[in-house]
Amino acid sequence: MEEKQNIYELASHLDESFRRVMVGQVDNYVAFLVHIAGSYLFHQHPRDEMYLVLEGELAVDYDDGSSVVLKKGDCWTAQAGLRHRSRSEEGAVALIFKDRAYLRGQRE
Repeated sequence: MEEKQNIYELASHLDESFRRVMVGQVDNYVAFLVHIAGSYLFHQHPRDEMYLVLEGELAVDYDDGSSVVLKKGDCWTAQAGLRHRSRSEEGAVALIFKDRAYLRGQRE
């Protein structure tokens, strides 16, 4: 049996922008805790990806120029194939759920 983890304690150690820490795995999906500061590159995934904002505020930009703003407690799903990027001016922490193929090096 795995020991419990406190995601807020783990988040306090995320001092680099876009650094990820794996929190757990459920079936074919893994949960990553990520610190978002600045802008990530536009990318897409072969499978859905879900964000749950735990601290701060972030925006997800679409390549058509539109955006969705996510605040603490908000969740949003990037549908498979959707080009997007995440960004945060003030910094944010999110729990991101991705297909475990990500762990096998089959990244965006």
